[in-house]
Amino acid sequence: MSKLSDVCQQVLAKVTPTREEREGVLRLAESIIARVAEEAENLGVEVRPMLVGSMAKDTWIKGDQDVDIFMVFPQTYSFEEIGELGLKIARKITGGKGEEQYAEHPYLRAEINGYTFDFVPCFEIGNAVQLRSSVDRTPLHTRYVLSRMDEQLRGETRLLKAFMKGVGVYGAELKIGGFSGYLCELLTIKYGSFESVLRAAVNWGSQEVVDIEHHYDDPEKPRKMFNAPLVVVDPVDPKRNAAAAVTQQKLSEFRAAAMSFLEDPRESFFFPPKRSPLTVEELAAKMKERGTSMIFIEFGTPKIPPDNLWGQLTRSLHALQKILEREGFKVLSRDVWSGEEQTIFILELESRRIPSVKKHFGPPPASPHQRRFIEKHLNSPSTLSGPRIEGDRWVVEVKRKYTEADTLLREVLRKTSSIGIGSYVAEKISEAFSLYVDEEILSTYSKNREFQEHLTLAITGKPRWLT
Repeated sequence: MSKLSDVCQQVLAKVTPTREEREGVLRLAESIIARVAEEAENLGVEVRPMLVGSMAKDTWIKGDQDVDIFMVFPQTYSFEEIGELGLKIARKITGGKGEEQYAEHPYLRAEINGYTFDFVPCFEIGNAVQLRSSVDRTPLHTRYVLSRMDEQLRGETRLLKAFMKGVGVYGAELKIGGFSGYLCELLTIKYGSFESVLRAAVNWGSQEVVDIEHHYDDPEKPRKMFNAPLVVVDPVDPKRNAAAAVTQQKLSEFRAAAMSFLEDPRESFFFPPKRSPLTVEELAAKMKERGTSMIFIEFGTPKIPPDNLWGQLTRSLHALQKILEREGFKVLSRDVWSGEEQTIFILELESRRIPSVKKHFGPPPASPHQRRFIEKHLNSPSTLSGPRIEGDRWVVEVKRKYTEADTLLREVLRKTSSIGIGSYVAEKISEAFSLYVDEEILSTYSKNREFQEHLTLAITGKPRWLT
């Protein structure tokens, strides 16, 4: 047996649920489904409850606790009706407990016997042409995977999911931007095994197209249509890219990890060692060693759905980077950590201070814009030197408005509505924010273990599997 096969065999034994575990969760799901049907009947509502997702397909990994119950309504109901009725039925099951979530319809998430149940309403469809909301596809996905999966492929899928979790690329939510469970299943169906998926991924080209059911006769069609780093045509809906959530970053991380694993198979790719966070003293020493400036902006976490939150956080952080760079500051990296109550933007700059003088290049000599340039800068109080000619350009040295990054950020964060900050993030920042420079973060760092782990990973700057 090869080293790769030996590692895979050992990992599979660890990630495959036991028969008792599988039978236990299925019994629980069946009892919940029966109760949904009963409550729907009591309310005079026509609905077909069903188990979907990895539990239904038996591709879940030992330790997973998410159970998806879909309430499938006939097309005769309206959007509003299935949302309201779905919540009403779900709350009957949970005794009023649970947290309301929102996708295209509101749905309920509740803890039942140690599992997290999502009760999601959708419309009954026979094919993608009848689609009324994106979640309507999910029962079709379950049906498709069940029709193509056997016991061997289920094991291969579990290996792929465990590998992706281990190397940090699993999850289609915006916070991660990686591979969904359904995408893992499709890749295993396409290539036939975990190892074959990795070998194929290493050789993928730019905007690779995977079309299992050959919906397109020319790969250029879906490539142009979706314009994404990876295109996996959804077998049940040719107008959808099942890999739409995968960012270039996570695709690159997956391919790099795949190559490294094939060269040197190790269990640590699946179960990376947990790093101890840097101590306060070690973090301070690291910051000093880097010789850069780190700025941290802390504010309250907006109470909005996760994908909405991470969309706003990403957009807001990008806006702050653009403002800094526009004023002449060199941003080396940007990052964000978000917890239940607090969120922290992390910006690393070459330096928080830059010179007061800035060289500004103007038009070529004797150009139509020469006079305007001279008039603007000749007697301006901000002009420190010039205007003069250097080579084939007019130049002037002017005084910067901002020479300290933290001063700039404090000023712009008082008018968040006009700088591209997401509305919910802007609202929280307007209520209160704290800005820390370098070691000023140490007090906050010392109080939050999750932030410690995040910042440690960001500063050490290498994936956990790279040992």
